[in-house]
Amino acid sequence: MRNGIHSGPLQASLPGAAIFNSVCAEQPTFSPLVAYAIKVNETGDDLSPNVESGDGGKGWMQLTSSYPDNWDVPEANVRYAVREFLIPAETFWAAEGLEGDDLVRAIAAEYNAGRGGAEAGHEQGDIGKFTTDHYSDRCLQHYQLLEAGLSPF
Repeated sequence: MRNGIHSGPLQASLPGAAIFNSVCAEQPTFSPLVAYAIKVNETGDDLSPNVESGDGGKGWMQLTSSYPDNWDVPEANVRYAVREFLIPAETFWAAEGLEGDDLVRAIAAEYNAGRGGAEAGHEQGDIGKFTTDHYSDRCLQHYQLLEAGLSPF
C-alpha cells in the first residue's frame, strides 16, 4: 500500500492483467489496479489492440493528445499512459495531500479532464466535476472492485 492505494498485482484471470502487472512492475510506485480501473473505464473488456474511439482515442488507454508510434501494441500503450500521465498525476495529487480513494479519483479526473480541469473541480469541492459522465467516480468504483478481488466486468 502506497499513499493509501493498494499496490498489489491484478488477479491473473482478468483480461490483459499480465500486461498491467508487468508495466507497473517497471514503475513500482504505481498501482496496476488504478491503471486497470482507468482502462476499464476507457475500453471495458475490449482487448483489441487497435481500438479507436470516435474522438480519436487510441488503444486500450484511449490516448488522444499524444501517443507512441506503436500505440496499437497494448504494452506500449499502457506503458505510455502510466509513465506520461498517471505517475505524474499521482505525484502531483499526493503532494497536495490526497491519498486513498481521493487520490484514485484525482488521478482519474486528471487523466480525463487534464490537470486544469481536475484542479478547478478540486477547488470547487468535487475533483471530478469537469470529467465526462462521472468518470472519476466510475474509475473509483472499478478500483474498489479490483481491490476487493472482484472483477469490474
